[in-house]
Amino acid sequence: MTIIETIRKRRSVRTYNGEALSDEHAGLIQNYIAGLQPPFGVKAHIRLIRALVAGNAKPVKLGTYGWVAGARDYLALIYEEGPLAEEGAAYMFEQAILYCTGLGLGTCWLGGSFSRKDFGRQVTLKPDEKLRIVSPAGYASDRKRFIETYIVGAEKNHRTRKPFEANFFHKNFSTPLTEAEAGIYALPLEMVRIAPSANNTQPWRVTLDGNTVHFYRTFSYGFSAIDTGIALCHFGETCRETGIAGHFEIQDAPPRENARYTISWIGE
Repeated sequence: MTIIETIRKRRSVRTYNGEALSDEHAGLIQNYIAGLQPPFGVKAHIRLIRALVAGNAKPVKLGTYGWVAGARDYLALIYEEGPLAEEGAAYMFEQAILYCTGLGLGTCWLGGSFSRKDFGRQVTLKPDEKLRIVSPAGYASDRKRFIETYIVGAEKNHRTRKPFEANFFHKNFSTPLTEAEAGIYALPLEMVRIAPSANNTQPWRVTLDGNTVHFYRTFSYGFSAIDTGIALCHFGETCRETGIAGHFEIQDAPPRENARYTISWIGE
């Protein structure tokens, strides 16, 4: 499965069948996350937390306040504070999420809806490290709970996104960018457009100036940096897969009203 197919396939799964990950799947995930390198010079890593530990009669407690049920294994994102820390850490975590999707596993980004006390018992954090995001990784249940049906309905279909021209612009925020004008970046930007975000807020704003793509984010809420990191992952991984040469770099980009500059992609 290509990264583009995986991005299109991924869905948030909140109800699992109660089975722990097979040894094969757990091993594949462990090997994959061990080889990940966070971008932008960020210091971060991912832990696979197993609720069912060999030798223990009881599963460890991992609370998600009812938002997730039946999951036995979780990915936990740990990172150090610093410039672009949340964006870079989220980029790497989305790589892991997409890898799990490719294995046929369910996942769901959780920011404020998990017990940091429970998960904190399973990881050792350094003084400058944060545990802010977790995701179940497991086998989806055929049955959906009321809360899951309610959430999807409240979001008016979690795949609904703003039109292309609403978030992507030509040189400035006054001139919407069409897919035709985006040229080789039309597909990477489409993968940005369909990226998940907290409450489907889609906080990213992008300008295309020649062969340079500037990424901004709005100040609307506390997870906008995390969500922008997910979008950057979709963009960067799509460029890599489709052979679009370039790299991320911090530039002296023009300021924009009600948006904070994040980073740029420099085409080569």
